Amino acid sequence: MDNVVLNIYDLLPAPAGAGSQPGATATSQGFSTFLSGLLAPLGFGAYHTSLDVRGFRYQYGAGNGITRSSSPRGGGNEGDVPPNVAFKESILVGQTWFEQKEINQIVSRMREDKWKGVGYHLANRNCNHFSETFALALVKGEELVEGNAGLTLESYPKWVNRLAKTGTSLGIDDGEVCDINDEARRALGNGKVGWSITPSQRDQQCRPADGKRSRKKELTDKQRLL
Repeated sequence: MDNVVLNIYDLLPAPAGAGSQPGATATSQGFSTFLSGLLAPLGFGAYHTSLDVRGFRYQYGAGNGITRSSSPRGGGNEGDVPPNVAFKESILVGQTWFEQKEINQIVSRMREDKWKGVGYHLANRNCNHFSETFALALVKGEELVEGNAGLTLESYPKWVNRLAKTGTSLGIDDGEVCDINDEARRALGNGKVGWSITPSQRDQQCRPADGKRSRKKELTDKQRLL
């Protein structure tokens, strides 16, 4: 089992003549400037996020799409983040049983699906949408495989992506909106030939730290055989 850690950074004003997100469109940058000016007095912030798991740091941005580098635990540089950000805090959002091979498969499916660099959208598909989708797949993989709908990570701070979600709800910048539950489920293999996650991996995802299955889960399995 390994910790899944969310890193949060404050977005800083870009220097004159520079965009805050390399490859972002003028429309997206204008949207960001408009919302920041409109909602900052109401307590809305603009943030960048990355996710650390098994010694690697994952993040998503315009142009490059999903990138991976070594986290500080894996010998990486704490400053391996986009320009114009300042570290705010790190939050433990859960734990995962997935080994690196399975994590690589999850990331590969996300890249093949909708997480290409050209798919970046400041309001509807940004770095924070990626971090939440990826974290949900890692932490609640077993529940997603079983088809549970409306799953959330209670430890994932809602305020991180509030600015973008507010813009989407206001219809300021239209386009396809990231469906975190559905896309996390597809990252586990749904939509291809059955589930790519194996039964043993499903068992590990719901196994407590002492390695024993809970009595509640055993009863549920027996009930399914009736």
